[in-house]
Amino acid sequence: MSQIQESQDGVSEPTFAALSNHLPHSIALFRRLQFMDMNGGKTANSHVFTLFESSSVFTVAYLDFSRGTETELWIYSSMEKLPGSEIETKCQEQVLEVFERVRDIEGSFVAANGPRATPGVVLIGSLHEKTLKFLEEQQRVKEATGPHFKFIFESGDLPPEVVLPSEDLAYEEIRKSDIPLVLSRTEIPRKERTIVLLPSVAITENREPIAWGFLGPDASLTSLHVEESHRGKGLAKAIARKLFTEKASAFGREKIYHADVGTNNLQSQGVCKSLGGKADFRVHWAWIKL
Repeated sequence: MSQIQESQDGVSEPTFAALSNHLPHSIALFRRLQFMDMNGGKTANSHVFTLFESSSVFTVAYLDFSRGTETELWIYSSMEKLPGSEIETKCQEQVLEVFERVRDIEGSFVAANGPRATPGVVLIGSLHEKTLKFLEEQQRVKEATGPHFKFIFESGDLPPEVVLPSEDLAYEEIRKSDIPLVLSRTEIPRKERTIVLLPSVAITENREPIAWGFLGPDASLTSLHVEESHRGKGLAKAIARKLFTEKASAFGREKIYHADVGTNNLQSQGVCKSLGGKADFRVHWAWIKL
């Protein structure tokens, strides 16, 4: 059985190579690990776990308890891409081993930092439906969101640049003074400490934002919003394209992008499809018992 390896400093080239070979399935964790090299992308509580038995049997995860109550863990296991009962069985063992290590780290984190908001539970983001199903069978799932389509976009499929409909509109970035407005318009439990780190694009009118979006810590298209009086003008599509073509390179040179959209969110699905996105698989946010 493969031995778990752990690092707080970064990610090895072989690990990145393995995850790169599994794109787009591995994209959320792949981008989150790239984010470690960006300003504020890692903390003293960042941990990267790797378990490699072979190029077809491996599991990689990123943990940071200090980010709670936001997403604390991303995990990718090769069974998400590769079929076969033998691969699944070995990968499932690796996934459980990661959670055993996460449980150990929780104890030392609490001793140094005080109680967590969700003791004995870790919040996983963009969790593949196959891995969630396995954890449900293990009775490890405390709660999970409904399914989200994982939309994948490739540079060559993006539409031409969107021309803004008025000369009074301009592209800018979200300023710190805009953050209270941004947070008031989203149901996602974001914190200002995270928002200030994220690449953003805003469309402004007289310097005031009327539409905006971000790339999350895993480079997913997130918090895309258009003020009600400006909807129906293609501004969401314009912002998303701008984020992909001009901001995603801060993570890495790969010209592949992603977004997580609820299966009942038809409006956002329409935006993704207008950008050439394809819903490749489904993911969840899940609170997992350690």
